[in-house]
This record gives sequence, structure tokens and C-alpha cells, in this order.
Amino acid sequence: MPTTTIAYRTTVGLLWILVLWHSWESRGLFVDGSAFLVQIARREWFFDFYGPRLYAMVLGQFPAIIALFLGVTDLHLLAKLLSLGLLALPTAFYHVALTRVRHDPVLLAAVLAVIGIVFMTTSFFIVGEYNTAFAVVVAVTARLMTAERLTVTDGAFLVAAGVLSFRTYEVMIYCGPLVALMIAWCVYRAQERPWFATTLHVLAVLLFLGGMVVAADSLIHPFSQEHLSKTAATVLNAWQNVQFDLTLLAALVIVVWAIVRPADLATPRPYLFAGFFLAVLVVSPLLSLTDTLVRPHAKSQYVARSIAGLVVATVAVLIWIYKSPLADRIAVFRQLRQPMAARRLMTFGWLMVLAMVPSDMFLTLEWRNYLQTVQTIVRQQNGVIAYENTPLAKRPLEMLVEPWILPSQSLVLRSKRGDGIIAPPKDFEGWQPFPPAEPYPLGPFVWRD
Repeated sequence: MPTTTIAYRTTVGLLWILVLWHSWESRGLFVDGSAFLVQIARREWFFDFYGPRLYAMVLGQFPAIIALFLGVTDLHLLAKLLSLGLLALPTAFYHVALTRVRHDPVLLAAVLAVIGIVFMTTSFFIVGEYNTAFAVVVAVTARLMTAERLTVTDGAFLVAAGVLSFRTYEVMIYCGPLVALMIAWCVYRAQERPWFATTLHVLAVLLFLGGMVVAADSLIHPFSQEHLSKTAATVLNAWQNVQFDLTLLAALVIVVWAIVRPADLATPRPYLFAGFFLAVLVVSPLLSLTDTLVRPHAKSQYVARSIAGLVVATVAVLIWIYKSPLADRIAVFRQLRQPMAARRLMTFGWLMVLAMVPSDMFLTLEWRNYLQTVQTIVRQQNGVIAYENTPLAKRPLEMLVEPWILPSQSLVLRSKRGDGIIAPPKDFEGWQPFPPAEPYPLGPFVWRD
């Protein structure tokens, strides 16, 4: 079994390697990301269209905007920098969480579980601000529950996280008050309360509660009622995300086993049973060789975000309980005080992260092939291109197609103004940013190889 140091260092290294690789492959362009880049090039400014998610949205775009101000007009480079900003923001918060819990195997296991179950299974749609919201909650929880006293450094971090969470994502409607309660609990239990550090902690409480208010208002007065209704109607479609399903099932085996037979956490038995799901996850890319739709899908990662938010909140609560006096009354947490049980749990959390790598690599390579195909199509034809006459209309590439974004993806990948624009399918009647026959003029901005 690995030590906490090995688990911590390998996970941090893996996360940042994936950030660099995913940025190089321009994964930030997936679905909405292409529309974001079109608008950034068109406006030569931030694409900041939605107030309740403004702060995460703007921070993720910073690298691309800086390059734009420096005179960069290569959409290929801007796509990589946009991807880098979007990926690095949540990864930085997970790095903070891992660093803070690296000496406690149980807390390290909890953070690893969130990375494996939530971040790596729902972040292909990295332009979604929920990725940052989830990471903030985990980082703040880790920071609070490992703090020995109230400090200005911790308080400043909490305020910064609170400011970001004020306008990040609707998940703050329940994560905001949860985090605020944890901060208040830590202040209440502190033996000493230096005035400045305490003030920062109290300010952070108010900011997270403010994030709850902003989130609630965005749901009461949504940007798009149709989108909100569709999101609510598809919450249970999380089962379509095979990666999420398998990691969550593995975790649930351990949870149920721990409740029924807590002493077994110090033995290999529960982990061997749960490991079956991780083994299936490792070989899941092979399902693409069959005709089944049950396989890793980039598009299915988005639909799991709502359930993933509940997973994050649940893990935060469990960490809180584990670090509270209540833990001494619960058999599972008493057992986890034992070094062998704690280390086995940490090892399993680490394996969950590693088990996600093959399917992540598969989806990233599939995305590379998709982008190259779109690029070839738009450069070989002029004018409006019928979707039905392209390789995108056939498996496996059709599984990456989102009809409304096809014109934007085409526009981003053009090497010159006269290149083609792929139209959505003929039966598509939904909204699209611009008519395929009338693409936005992007001036000097083109995709350069």
C-alpha cells in the first residue's frame, strides 16, 4: 500500500499533467467552450454573459484574454489557453485540498474520492462553472477541518473562496449555507479568537450565505426557463455516465460495508468487492469496440453534475463529522482511527483516481479525432456544409456532436475566412448563435496549425 506522501504526490502530479495535456488538446472547446472562444475573439474581451456565474466564468478566461491583449490572433493558441484557464482553476483548489490533508489518510481518502467520483467523471465539460464550485467546497472543507486555530492566512483564503463562490454556480444554494455553518462551527469551537482572523472568518460566512442568495435568485429568475426545466428533467440521467456510475458504485460498496461491518475496513475484503467496479472502469474503453451505447461518453459527463453536487456535499458533511466529537460515538469513524483501516481506505481512494485514467485518455483521444475531422471538413469545402454529408453523422463521431454548436466549432477551426461552416442537422429546430450562412466576422482571428 502507498504511503500518504506517495498518494498525495502522484495525485497532484497526475492532475497537473492532465491539465497540460487536456489544454494541449483544446478540451475547453467541448460544446459551449467553442461558443465562448468565438465570443471572446469577436468582442476581444471576456464573455461574461451570466451574472450568477460571473466570477468563475471570468477567471477561467484570463489566460486567453491576456494573450489577446498581447496581440495573439491564433485561435489554436487561444483555444489552448482558454482550456488551460478553465482546467487550472478547479485543479488549483483540489491541489490546495490535497496539500492540506496530505498527512491524514482518512481525509486524504475523502478528497481523493471526490476527485475520482466527481471531478474526473464530470469535467470533460470543463467550461461548466460547477467544476470550480465543487472544488471550492472541497478545498474550504479541507482547510477548515485541518485548522488548529483561527489564522489570518486561513481567513484570507476563506474570504477569497467566498468571493469566488458569491457568483459561481447554483449549487451554492445548498453548499453555501453548509460551508457557512462549518466556518461558524470552527469559530465557535476556537479556543482563541484573534480579532482580525475572526473578522475574516465571519466575513467569509456572509459571502457564502450571499452566494446562496445569488444562487436562489438565479433559480427563481432563470436565464432560460427552458434550460432550467430541461436540467431538472434530466437529473436522473446521471446513470448514463458510466464513469460516474462505476466510481460511485465502488464507493457505495465501501460505505454500506462500513456501516454493517466497520471492523472489516482494516481487512482487504470490502475493497476486493468494490474493486470489481474499478476493474470494469479500467477496461471500459473497450466497450467502444461494440455496438452498445453503454461506454464512456463525453456528453454524458454533463448530465451527472447535479447528483455529483450532492456527492460533494455528502463528503463535506462526513469530513465534518469525522473531525467533530460526534465521531467518537460512531463505530465507523472509531474504526478509521486505526492506522490499518485508515491506510486501506486511503489506498482505495487513490486507486479510484488511477482507475479513471484509461477512460479519460480514451475520451481525450476521441476528442482529438473529432476536432481534426471537423477541421478537415471545413477546410475542404466552402459555404454551408450539410451535416448529413459529413463523417460527423456516423458513429463514433456522432456521439460528440451537439447540433447547436456545430457552426461555432466550424468558425473556430477555419484557417481562412472562406472556409466552410457545418450546419446543424436538418431536423434541428433549436437555438444557435448565428445562421450558418452568416457567420460572425472574426477579423484577423483564424486557427493556425
